[in-house]
Amino acid sequence: MSTDVEQEIERYLNQMRIKFQKEEGVFASLWRVGDGEYWVLVFVGDDWVAIRTTILEKEQIPNSLDFYKSLLNAHYKLAEVRYDVDDDGNVGSTKTLPITGLNFDNFSSEFNSVVFAIDYFRQEIAPKFDIQV
Repeated sequence: MSTDVEQEIERYLNQMRIKFQKEEGVFASLWRVGDGEYWVLVFVGDDWVAIRTTILEKEQIPNSLDFYKSLLNAHYKLAEVRYDVDDDGNVGSTKTLPITGLNFDNFSSEFNSVVFAIDYFRQEIAPKFDIQV
């Protein structure tokens, strides 16, 4: 089944005119946002498709409760933006979609929300904490 889903994701990315690399169930596209470069990855699992980017490495995260409050406040303000912390402690954004019912509109909306999360972080959150991204 994942091969069919991978073909579907490939069609969606091509339809969105996104350049990507593909390897073993993972699609990777490089985005230039501001002065930074960010990989947006699409992982195809058995039941879910996950779209993920790392925005800030663990070493750059300020030791500030207000920083995490800003991330959570973005959840409140922005319906489609979700920030998270991965197992290594890096800040990123992830969206997941169930494979059942996967369609172009949902995929493109979720993919674009991850890219928007990068831009919002750079424009609205990073400057408040003197974070260079």
